[in-house]
Amino acid sequence: MSGIVLVTGASGKTGRRCIAHLVKQGVRVRALVRRDEAARELRDAGVEEACIGDMFDTKVIATALAGVAQVLHICPPMHPSEHELACAMIDGSKRAGVRRFVMWSVLHPHAAVPHHQRKQRAEADLIESGLSFTILQPGRYMQHLETIWGAVRTQGLHSFPFSTRSRFSLAHLDDLAAAATRVLTEDGHENAIYELAGPEALTQQDCARILSEALGRTVNAQAASIDEAVAKGRAAGLPEWRIETLAIMNRHYDAHGLEGNPNVLRWLLGREPKTFREYVQEMGSV
Repeated sequence: MSGIVLVTGASGKTGRRCIAHLVKQGVRVRALVRRDEAARELRDAGVEEACIGDMFDTKVIATALAGVAQVLHICPPMHPSEHELACAMIDGSKRAGVRRFVMWSVLHPHAAVPHHQRKQRAEADLIESGLSFTILQPGRYMQHLETIWGAVRTQGLHSFPFSTRSRFSLAHLDDLAAAATRVLTEDGHENAIYELAGPEALTQQDCARILSEALGRTVNAQAASIDEAVAKGRAAGLPEWRIETLAIMNRHYDAHGLEGNPNVLRWLLGREPKTFREYVQEMGSV
C-alpha cells in the first residue's frame, strides 16, 4: 500500500508509537494534532506533514484528508464524543476518496463500559459506510504499568482499582503498533476485524510475582479503592465525565477482567508477542 497515511490522535502515546513504526517502514505520515508543539515534535520524529486543528471542525478534517490514501483513526482516550468524532472522520474520508479506513477500537467493544460501547457504535458506522476498513481491537496495554511504576519501585506495590484476581490479556504497545503497521503497509486486510490480545491472561497477583522475580525484591498486589481513585481524579482536576467513565470501567474490570485470544496478534507479527516478563525487563533499567 502506497500513499499518505493520516494518523489522528497522533500526539498520544498510541499515535506516537504507531507513527514511529510507520516511519521506520518508510511510510509517508501526516499527523492530525491540536497543538503547534506536538506538530513540531512529530515532524522531528519523521512525520512528513502535520495538520493542526480540532477534529470537530469539518474544514480541518477536509484539509487533513486531502490526498490521503489511508486513515489510522485513534480517538482521544474515553472522549465522550468519540462516536461523533468517528462519524465525522468516516464521512470526511468518503468525500476525500480514502482507500481504507483503519480504526483503533478496543478488545470486547460490546462490554458494558461507556467508551467500549462508543467504539462499538463507531465500528458499526464504519462497517456500514461503504469504505474499505480494518478494525483493530487491542487489549489492555502493558504500558499501564508506567502509571504505577513509582509505587512498584519505592513501595513494592502493584495496585490498580480492580480485583487482584481479574485477568487481562496484556499487550505490549510496540506489538500493537507493529500489527497496525503491517495492516497499513500491505494488501489483504480489507474488511477485517482483528482482536489484538496479549500472549497470556494475567492477574495483578501474576504481575506482582513477575515483578518480584525480575526486580529481585518483593512486590505485592493490592486492589486499590475505586472511591479513592475517584477522589484522586477530582483532586487532579480530571473532568467529571472521565472520572465517571474510569469508575464504571474499573468496576467492570473488577468483575470480569478483559481477556482475549492472542492468535491474530501472533499471526500479524509473525512471531510470539512480547510477554509481560520481557516488558518488565525493559522497565527494570528505568
